[in-house]
Amino acid sequence: GGANCAPITGATGPTYTATSADVGRTLRVVVTGTNSAGSASATSAATTIVQAISTQPGLVALWHMDETSGTVMHDSIGSHNGTLFSVQPGLPGFLGFAYGFNGSSSYVSVPTAGDLNPGSADITITIHFQTTATPPPPPADWDLIRKGLYTTTGGEFKMEFQQSGQASCGFKGSAGYAELITGPSLIDGRWHTIQCVKTSSAIKVIVDGQTFSKAATVGSIANTTPVVIGARPGSDWTKGSLDEASIQIG
Repeated sequence: GGANCAPITGATGPTYTATSADVGRTLRVVVTGTNSAGSASATSAATTIVQAISTQPGLVALWHMDETSGTVMHDSIGSHNGTLFSVQPGLPGFLGFAYGFNGSSSYVSVPTAGDLNPGSADITITIHFQTTATPPPPPADWDLIRKGLYTTTGGEFKMEFQQSGQASCGFKGSAGYAELITGPSLIDGRWHTIQCVKTSSAIKVIVDGQTFSKAATVGSIANTTPVVIGARPGSDWTKGSLDEASIQIG
């Protein structure tokens, strides 16, 4: 509720089930009635704050990116706040507001923490992305969110955006490396939900609910590097808007 209240895309039916994007927020219901005399709407009181445990067990960080000023990205369920560098806050978002990334110097850095590493557990990384721009040709790309590099002790997990307009997910662990580039082109100026998933036997790219899977065993991932959103950093700068990022483990 409040000044940052925004409609939830697609939530127009008689029922609604809260999602991970609602964690840390309150919800209101708007009911509209129409007859021959016209129409009228009524808005409910706000619900209590939606708790993470009731929607997505294992959620260790959720960044709504609803800040409109300043240099702090707040974690709505934990203590994993991030620092903004050359990021434009307060843009229209997937939900509420979003961050704008300029393609040359913008990124967000979240300090490393043990609970941001999956180890041998499953992990799901989620972010919402909007762009009309095209990344450079391979081997370059844009980094949407990552923790670690291929050369990092303890491995890495990453979500990237390719010149083809496709999302990609990569994981390097104690047993090896696996990457999957797949799905439709997302260069259309619309909001898209991207998820990267690692299980004990597969990695997955999920785009707007459509799942693409590849058999893989990468082993344990646990490093001491920050979570970086929007860049490598130092290269692979994202150009577009990002919103509602989260990490779920288990």
